[in-house]
Amino acid sequence: MCVCDVKKMTTFGDQEVLDLVAYAFQWELSEKNIDRYQRLAAHSWNYGSYDTEGKLASQVMATLFNVNLHGTAYPMAGIGFVASYPEYRGQGRIDQIMQEIIKDCYEQNIVLSYLAPFSFPFYRRYGYEYTFERSVYDIQSSDWPDSPKTAGSIKRLAWEQAQPIIHQIYHQQLKNQRGALIRDAWWEDIKFTLRKTFTFAVYYNASGTPEGYLIYSIEKGTFTIDEWGYLTGEAFHGLNRLIVSHRDSVAKIHYQVGDDSRHLQTFAKKPMPAILSRPDMMTRIIDLELFLQTYPFTKKEGKIALQIENDVYAPWNNGIYELSFAQQKPVVKRVEKTDLPCLTASIQRIGQLLFGVQEIDTCQFFGEVKADSAVTAFFQNNLPKGKPVLEDYF
Repeated sequence: MCVCDVKKMTTFGDQEVLDLVAYAFQWELSEKNIDRYQRLAAHSWNYGSYDTEGKLASQVMATLFNVNLHGTAYPMAGIGFVASYPEYRGQGRIDQIMQEIIKDCYEQNIVLSYLAPFSFPFYRRYGYEYTFERSVYDIQSSDWPDSPKTAGSIKRLAWEQAQPIIHQIYHQQLKNQRGALIRDAWWEDIKFTLRKTFTFAVYYNASGTPEGYLIYSIEKGTFTIDEWGYLTGEAFHGLNRLIVSHRDSVAKIHYQVGDDSRHLQTFAKKPMPAILSRPDMMTRIIDLELFLQTYPFTKKEGKIALQIENDVYAPWNNGIYELSFAQQKPVVKRVEKTDLPCLTASIQRIGQLLFGVQEIDTCQFFGEVKADSAVTAFFQNNLPKGKPVLEDYF
């Protein structure tokens, strides 16, 4: 492993940075792509690893977001643009950058980190674990289910008109309160105006109130749904009729969604084929103590202990935590030993449990955690329900 010169980059628009991005991700350095990268970098911590001659060899971007986990907002660092030139790979440069990022997040009270892995085993070593799933529909248009007529109407709008409506509906949806981003306007602009050209359709009920939206594109015979938001069943059906209206003009309908959306099957005349459910993005708890202090436990009763072992890249998480409640708020105390019923787990498994990805009895069955029966009951009764959902990618 080399002793790398890791720096926080402040001149992220320099040509050497853009050249590495273009090389690693096969990006055309068009005006739009450069604008997209620079806007994202302006809201990020940008790290570079340099060789002995001062040449940029590797880089990682950590973009600062907030996420909503069952009504609690947590600061989160989204890892992206992980890149190295091939002649520098295998030298430990990304490893040293990731160590620096995790340490900086801890020192700045960034509680969580998400990333989209090119390799699950590679990022597990840094304490990340698979958290989010994605359902992928790649359907012949003739197999897409129809919907009944609704009393409302649909308008296609320019982004400037659609943005405040989409912003509001997105944040009102309950599914987007299970680990999803709290979207700021700068991120929405990057996501919906600088990646590709989208059409924005808004559903209004009979009283003229917006209740849903559809963001889509049509290219080479495929109708691609980028995002589909709705607050009512009527809005869902109204927007679905918009999709169905394209069946005669496109061959396929493609939809990737951050939850399983199996309700699409419930009213289909025949089950839709070729629906793929796949693991998506990973999560890491940077600071478990801070995470627990505001975690949205439901019943807010009981006393247990948690013991975290072998968190190599965030050793401050290792140890024993006693958890209780006072005035309906979690009380977290670090101790050397405990007499309370105890759960022993890795940082990855405690993350999956608290995000609702795994059930504690399943983890016990496969030997992934050790837990007293009182702890098992606590987790079964005190955690919010619903698997995590993430519609964004970075």
